Amino acid sequence: MAQVTVYTSDGRFSTTANDEISPADEARGETRTELERLLAGDIPGREGYAGGSVGVKPEVSQTSTPTSTDSGRSYTTGLDLAKSLYNFMPKEVLDVYAKAWVESGNEDIAIGKTRQSKAWEKEFGFLRRKDGTLVMDEITAMSTKTSYKETLAEVGVTDFTDYEEDFNTMIGGGELEDPVSAQEFQDRVDIVYAGVKNQIPEVEKLFRDRYGLDLDKGTIFSALVNPKIQDKILQGDIATLQLQAQASSRGFSTSFARFEQLRKLGLTTEMASGLYESASGIISQAAGIGRELDLQTLEGAALGQQEETRRLQRIQAELASTQGIQLGAAKKDKQITGLIAD
Repeated sequence: MAQVTVYTSDGRFSTTANDEISPADEARGETRTELERLLAGDIPGREGYAGGSVGVKPEVSQTSTPTSTDSGRSYTTGLDLAKSLYNFMPKEVLDVYAKAWVESGNEDIAIGKTRQSKAWEKEFGFLRRKDGTLVMDEITAMSTKTSYKETLAEVGVTDFTDYEEDFNTMIGGGELEDPVSAQEFQDRVDIVYAGVKNQIPEVEKLFRDRYGLDLDKGTIFSALVNPKIQDKILQGDIATLQLQAQASSRGFSTSFARFEQLRKLGLTTEMASGLYESASGIISQAAGIGRELDLQTLEGAALGQQEETRRLQRIQAELASTQGIQLGAAKKDKQITGLIAD
């Protein structure tokens, strides 16, 4: 396998390409070498090398870079062409394309040069792979981003400002260079929404009671799943509100300060769900044998605090001996997730 140098037909630009099929090409099911695809203009971002010269640099004549005067091509015409093909691009990028078209008169070369500009890199740089190729063209990327927004709109999100960076990362594929399709994003949001939708009414009430904020469900959903929006709304307090929502939805009322303390001690939303789901039952059972068991003891036991854990175990042992009930702290990976074992 060898790397060969390829020049654009006017000799102004050069690149390299493999003249044999690489293992990476085979893995993608390619039947043509990188060189063959480059010369055919089939590599996104490098279309300007279509019909180029291999190994030999074409002579560049003094008139090979035409101006609007000697070629009949004008900037205005180039800009109109840019707008007709890429009207979704920012003005700065369209400007680069128009000037490149005036020089070459070739649409493929113009977009190829545009994709090597700082203006394009600022706007669409997330599309470029490490090897210089594009994961997709710009219009496909914008279409995918629109689909992302439509998916979020379905769960009430209308402000996408704090999602833009995440959108770009998903479209570009991140470190693995594996783009997230519109359908995959839809599936992800459906799963996440199903997991938090029951918390939304409680969190909405807590926002209103604690902060006097009336937030729509879309904003609350965003705050539940997007750390940047959490910080923007209340600098991380929403994690505490989620714990409070788990408790209040099951009839327990405790101060925000207490839930803030529990959060800092390591209580997660998952742990809180198991804790408060089973708390009423075991407290009632303890009262039935004349033992006082409070919520704070259960919270401490869930966090692995020794004194509270021992107290809970003693009460569970009494319940087991007097009522014949098999009780225990349900654990997962050494963490207590509930109070009554299956």
